[in-house]
Amino acid sequence: LIYMELIHGRALHDCWDDLNDMDKPVLCDQLCQIISRLRQLSHHPSDKYIGSISRQRVLDYVFETRPEAGPFPGIKEFNDWFSGLPQTRLPTSERYECPYREFLPDIGEIKFTHGDLHRGNIIVSSTGPPRVLAIVDWAQSGWCPDYWEYCKALYTCWYEDEWRRDWIDKFLHPRFQEFLVFS
Repeated sequence: LIYMELIHGRALHDCWDDLNDMDKPVLCDQLCQIISRLRQLSHHPSDKYIGSISRQRVLDYVFETRPEAGPFPGIKEFNDWFSGLPQTRLPTSERYECPYREFLPDIGEIKFTHGDLHRGNIIVSSTGPPRVLAIVDWAQSGWCPDYWEYCKALYTCWYEDEWRRDWIDKFLHPRFQEFLVFS
């Protein structure tokens, strides 16, 4: 199923530098409200898993070449798999315990996640006061550990980028410890 609608606006990436110091916080507040509502979606209590909305593998492009990317029965299983990815090509005898695995919590919530939340996927009004009109490109969305949205948002932009440095923490709950595993 594909849902499409024509949105008259522009990508936030294309107009970010033109926005003034009053517009940027307004847009971040709107994003915070949208994401907060999105993350209130929940699994059926008897069927929690990490994977796509159709209960298939995780559709994140980070795992594109990994057919074994789930679905996973829980956060621990996902974290074990994710932290072991760099060693999958090593013979079993040469594998070691991932020093970053401890930064991934095994207890937490599984949340509905966009998975590719960057300025190119945020459509804002092109006239009048700035408003978030849509978030597009849901191809990587699914059920993920609650830290995943924040880590992926940081992962999609340059280290020195103003968006990463000053704004992402204003609309997503910071998960610095978990992001160490991405680095």
